[in-house]
Amino acid sequence: MGTAARLRAYRIRAGKSQADLAKSLDLNIAWYADVESRDGELAATLTMFKAMELASILEVPLHELLDAPPVSGKSITLIELPDHILAYAKHAGITVEQLEEQMGWELRDFIARPIQGATELPIRFFQTVATLLGINWLLLVPDESQD
Repeated sequence: MGTAARLRAYRIRAGKSQADLAKSLDLNIAWYADVESRDGELAATLTMFKAMELASILEVPLHELLDAPPVSGKSITLIELPDHILAYAKHAGITVEQLEEQMGWELRDFIARPIQGATELPIRFFQTVATLLGINWLLLVPDESQD
């Protein structure tokens, strides 16, 4: 079962309509319907915070919603992530501009303001960064249990 079908099944199990979830996530209904009908749409269009909110509304762990195994390993905070990106570029002997070309994402704004970037960038950005760093992208998701 793909992500879209899994999301639909969780929504139905929760007794919610597409309109309910769209409203809860502050998305228009067409956008939410796309997320639920196309497997790559969630990662391509939702931020990690919107995905976390969706998982919470549906009462499932984010990794389960995305059909990923539970994550283990040392988390990297959003504040620490720019340092990891810069260290990778330095170790690879390339500039940030070259890394942006390699990744297909602009990095400078995220490096300067990672929290703001995380509220604007889709999950796919973090998946790309995590792949580059050789880690599971779920290690970048803030731990909601820590206040």
